[in-house]
Amino acid sequence: MGQPQGPPPQGYPAPQGGQQPPPPYVQNQGPMPGQVPGQVPGQGPFPGGPMPPQFQGGPGGPRRSGVPVPLILTLVMVLLVAAGVGGYFLFSGDSADPGAARPANALPRKWEAASPASEREGQNENGLRSMWFNNDDIIYGDGEGVRAYNRKSGKKKWTVKTPKGAGEVCAMSAEPSDDGVGAVVFDAGGDDCSYLSVVDTDTGRTLWSKNLQDGHGAEHEPRVVVNSKVVAVTIGQTYAGFSVGRGAKVWELSARGHDCTNSVGLSPQYLAVASDCSDAKPKKQLMLQDLEYDSIHSTVSGEDHAIVRTLSDWPLTLLTESGSTADPVHYLQTYTKKPKPDHTFQLSGELKDLKFEPRNTYVDEDEQILVTGYGAGNGLAAMDMKTGKLLWKKRGSAAIAGVNDQGVIMVTDSPDSGASAVKELVVAVGLRDGKEKVKGTLYEKEHNLPAPSDMSLALDRDNMLFIQSERLTDNRPSVQAFEVPFA
Repeated sequence: MGQPQGPPPQGYPAPQGGQQPPPPYVQNQGPMPGQVPGQVPGQGPFPGGPMPPQFQGGPGGPRRSGVPVPLILTLVMVLLVAAGVGGYFLFSGDSADPGAARPANALPRKWEAASPASEREGQNENGLRSMWFNNDDIIYGDGEGVRAYNRKSGKKKWTVKTPKGAGEVCAMSAEPSDDGVGAVVFDAGGDDCSYLSVVDTDTGRTLWSKNLQDGHGAEHEPRVVVNSKVVAVTIGQTYAGFSVGRGAKVWELSARGHDCTNSVGLSPQYLAVASDCSDAKPKKQLMLQDLEYDSIHSTVSGEDHAIVRTLSDWPLTLLTESGSTADPVHYLQTYTKKPKPDHTFQLSGELKDLKFEPRNTYVDEDEQILVTGYGAGNGLAAMDMKTGKLLWKKRGSAAIAGVNDQGVIMVTDSPDSGASAVKELVVAVGLRDGKEKVKGTLYEKEHNLPAPSDMSLALDRDNMLFIQSERLTDNRPSVQAFEVPFA
């Protein structure tokens, strides 16, 4: 799916990940939720105290030493620094001086804006929280709709208009198209996330809207993707593509037979459909279609793996499964640009601990390395996409903000390069060697940031880091912007 934002992020997704740590410092490492769609029955069409004791004067009372207390404290601090203690944290509590506990490498916080929570939040592919970028703004969705804020100043620019008859925002496409078009899904009534709006991300203007409610039950996890030509959706029983400009239907998916089990992967570039039909030939088949270029397509006969999710478009990478639903065997399958089958890796041994959450999975620009979640503690790992070998793994708590020329940029409270952090750190990790370089500390005087797994993260091209999360002190959700030095 290209590179998910963090929305991810996306990114992404978002929420919910485990319990919030108790204030002021201790943070848990609860599991990061992800969406793992099951197979879809085939139909046509497919279906945010007391004061210390004072020194007593006079006979019989304790005597002061000749060294003033402040000087003693100063000497202790000098000794600690000389001994190499500190780095990030010299104090575990608040000080009379608000800046005393501020780490030397604290990242500048540029602005903060309220981001009301929504009942729709979830860290799946399209669920809130999601963040987009245009040339000047960050665009995010929450309980007050989809809004744009200037990335440098935090000034509000616009809000997407809710279609007549629609309710709250349910979902956003994981990312907009390169041409600046994004898709937003609203509640069409009855807790049915079926009202599709396509918007210009520069102005917030709605290009067109469609109510895709079909009366066959409420849709709770709509999927929608956008490229330069097509907006594709799986909403209810509508599996279809619409032209970006006018919303005309350009294709609709139909079952190959009357007795089929189908699974679908949808990304900005590709539609992938695996079908197992008792009344069609071949009985098992994988169909791959480029959504932007009709002439690029292929079928793979005899494919017996069901599609769980599309992980990347470049190269096209599918997470698939076979066997019983109670104990499935998972695979990573990559394809050429034709697209034709390339590599298949069974996820066994160390690979079995990979966790492919949509907001925490990236493939580098050279299409060589996949980085995704790992293990039960919200860690990260990297896999070589040519050999299927694990390059490195980190078992701490971490979430991906993006990828740039310094590697994968993550937020973590458990870096390999130092002691367990009380405050989260922004760390650049080498894609192939896993080496870490701390870029700064996410410092707030009130220590309000939750665990990384409870954040939605996005990194823009100017190295501004955006965090959508709930504050620990008052559970008030917000978006904050930090400047990260990558010179």
